[in-house]
Amino acid sequence: MNSKFTPGPWFVDENNDIWRRDPKELYENGGGVAGDKPLACCYKGWYGEGLIGYPAAANAQLISAAPDLFEALKIILEYPYGDASPLEDPPVMERARAAIAKAEGEQ
Repeated sequence: MNSKFTPGPWFVDENNDIWRRDPKELYENGGGVAGDKPLACCYKGWYGEGLIGYPAAANAQLISAAPDLFEALKIILEYPYGDASPLEDPPVMERARAAIAKAEGEQ
């Protein structure tokens, strides 16, 4: 199956923008790569006294983890079952845990 989305990994910068390249690489020479734009941007939403808006940083982390979550789920679904379960395969579970950790902002 060929995916129609931009392949991962995706990265989040300090402005909650999601990039196809690590933001450190984009700015290591003092400026952005010509023509490089974020894949997505997360905003807080509304502003005002007592209003906190959307959790933009958490939303950006979840969005940036989408390709990793997709790949982990594909591996689980395509697992050659037989007598084993993907839940008993340490590399499969490690990949799934890493994708969830990224989505939760722990990576």
